[in-house]
Amino acid sequence: MLRDKDSTNLSFRVANHSVAAIIPAHNEGRNILTVLEVLHQSNTLDEIIVVNDGSTDNTECLANQMAQIDPRIRIIGLNSNKGKGEAVLSGWHSTQASILLLLDADLINLNVHHIQSLIHPVLEGHVDMTVGSFRGGKIPTDLAHIATPWLSGQRCLKAELLKSISIKAAAGYGLETAISVTAMQNQWHCCKVILRGVTHPQSESHRGFYKGFMNRVKMYTEILRAYWIAQHEGPTKHSTSFRSHSEYKKI
Repeated sequence: MLRDKDSTNLSFRVANHSVAAIIPAHNEGRNILTVLEVLHQSNTLDEIIVVNDGSTDNTECLANQMAQIDPRIRIIGLNSNKGKGEAVLSGWHSTQASILLLLDADLINLNVHHIQSLIHPVLEGHVDMTVGSFRGGKIPTDLAHIATPWLSGQRCLKAELLKSISIKAAAGYGLETAISVTAMQNQWHCCKVILRGVTHPQSESHRGFYKGFMNRVKMYTEILRAYWIAQHEGPTKHSTSFRSHSEYKKI
């Protein structure tokens, strides 16, 4: 476990590495402020990029309020809802950071320790990517992360690795699948990080049952599509060569 002083101590920072958090957000006015307040507490982050994915609520307004408090926060606005994949890739293309922290905008019970636990192994060069796994939050989200850990949206990875993923596979809800398939194909050194107490609302809880159910159907359809594309395309031509590691974990 990290000691309390590690949450604010920058002595562990690796020279020439910067860390950017990318937060894709579509109509997340109910939760995004809480997530940004936690990110504001982390001295490990050099940038906090909110990608407003065509929101029609007050998501961008709340993000701008936090940007007045924390100059590391900046907002990228997409004219329409492009999907999580394009939102995250837009954030990636806008930064020179060598390490990326990817987080959902609707996380509940997130704290600075969770953020540091995701970042440290990558920043210190121990792994290529960390993947967060919910435990002790809500039973449905815990079970989802146990059954399909490769679908977690909470990750930290070397920015250059995104050059290896299939852009077609990453479209919509396919981003996590595209990253995970590429991780296995290229034998990235990955590790799972338990995010104790963290959860997020189920789609049905804030969209209504019918809209939430239809959104879930769309999500899993795009995940299956992403898996098929990523598997059949194989490693992209510009894939980076990574070291083989006996402790590599398939996620």
